[in-house]
Amino acid sequence: MEDYKILIVDDEEGIRKGLKKVLTSEGYDVDTAQDGKEALQMFNDASYELIFSDIMMPSMTGLDLTTEIRKKSEDTYIVLFTGYSSIETAVEAIKTGADEYLVKPVSNEELLKIAKKIHNVYKIRLNNKALRQAISGSESTVIIGNSSGIRKVKSDIEQVSQSDIAVLITGKTGTGKELVARSIHEKGKRKDHPFVAINCAAIPHDLLESELFGHERGAFSGANARKYGLFEVANKGTILLDEIGEMDERLQAKLLRTLESGQFRRVGGHKELESDFRVLTSTNRDLKSMVGSGSFREDLFYRLSPFIIDVPPLSKRKSDIPKLVEYVCTKKGLEGVRYDSESEFIQRLMNYSWPGNVRELQNALERVLLLSGGKDLKIEKLPPEILQVSENIDNSYQGESDILPLEEIEREHILKAYHELGGNKSQVARVLGISLRTLYNRLEKYDI
Repeated sequence: MEDYKILIVDDEEGIRKGLKKVLTSEGYDVDTAQDGKEALQMFNDASYELIFSDIMMPSMTGLDLTTEIRKKSEDTYIVLFTGYSSIETAVEAIKTGADEYLVKPVSNEELLKIAKKIHNVYKIRLNNKALRQAISGSESTVIIGNSSGIRKVKSDIEQVSQSDIAVLITGKTGTGKELVARSIHEKGKRKDHPFVAINCAAIPHDLLESELFGHERGAFSGANARKYGLFEVANKGTILLDEIGEMDERLQAKLLRTLESGQFRRVGGHKELESDFRVLTSTNRDLKSMVGSGSFREDLFYRLSPFIIDVPPLSKRKSDIPKLVEYVCTKKGLEGVRYDSESEFIQRLMNYSWPGNVRELQNALERVLLLSGGKDLKIEKLPPEILQVSENIDNSYQGESDILPLEEIEREHILKAYHELGGNKSQVARVLGISLRTLYNRLEKYDI
């Protein structure tokens, strides 16, 4: 159950074992301590959301333990119990900071009722934390640039943000596909609920199912407690499946069912669960070709791609580089950063092909700032691969221009026709008035 942990403190071993058995049977992560001193040490080493403790114990009583824990945490829920029922004891327990007071013997129903109640509080607290992080990090979702390609991306985001339509975000590695997904979420009606992202390529296939759908205790070796999947966590919010093209075919079928019904089962579970989520996906692969080769389900592709946003590579939006440089420096707290020669430094960046896209640009700038002492941008501190291809500097560069290169105009026109005609190359070639071979050459040239 995520990091939700319970601690049982009692000097009677039989009671400790009995309470732990009841709680672990429901999937809770439970530790035990034989007295207050051991419990306090365990609390210092780990975080517990809920503590059940006896009052009358040697070394340190439950009242003393409560007093010490309250010095360290206001959030931990403390329940004290004893075999001696009296008004005075109950009042003293509450005065020390306990949240509840129970009389032994404690019934299983009482125990589980409290555990479930505090777990719900814990989940609410996690959601609030995620929301605060999303708000504090909202500035990082600003999409920088005003090239025609980025203007198209921004326009697409505005179009889809207020609906729940599934969106497939395509583009090379490092172009900012997750940034686009976060922007869609934050501009949409689900913005006050979780945004959950998972990289399908970074998790082994046999574990990805558990990450997405969760698992029950004992579902497989090592599954010692129930785990909530990301579709549950994303309830009322948005889930981004990054690098969706890496998902194996067996899991594709299960995902398709979940997308169609909003229902799923945890691994090893029999109960049908429901979640209300919006799905966004991203990939650097050609899913259409993968459908043709049989490595990606056609029905899943059409379920994921009623709307496609293509994020252009940095090599196709070089006019955005000056603004990107300014933005990275501002993020580092270096407003008004100095250049040893601004036009030459920018031109060096403009001459490079940027195979790693915006991510590579950010890394290069961070390197320059580090080696320059964080004061100015020195040309000689650029990575060698950039300097090696930048010997012939074109000093005609004058910054952003409203006049676009013919190649950029041609690429945008072909891309528009390609999308509007559903990727049917024969129709695209006929509408554009060019041969099919010429179209294939253009698609390869412009990386469409």
